[in-house]
Amino acid sequence: MALEKILIRGVTLDGKKFRPSDWAERLYCAVANYGPDGRIKFNPLVNIKQGDKYKCVVINPALEEKDPMLYDFLIDFAKGNHLEVVDQDYNPIEL
Repeated sequence: MALEKILIRGVTLDGKKFRPSDWAERLYCAVANYGPDGRIKFNPLVNIKQGDKYKCVVINPALEEKDPMLYDFLIDFAKGNHLEVVDQDYNPIEL
């Protein structure tokens, strides 16, 4: 099975809901850039979604090759906050 998506879920490894409730939106905006016109440009390889019970930041695995620093930032965020990281089928991913 190929890895299609990496989901950072808004739940800690010990089952607690991650706070603040808008963490995914904050992280999504933190990894955006501003274009020459001053408008925000979101990375097409990073997205947010409402999962089964929790918000998720969705990473396209291609980000690891295209922007390794951003990829490492997002993975380090998940590790540092003890968040669940799963694939598109909600299988745990070892970091």
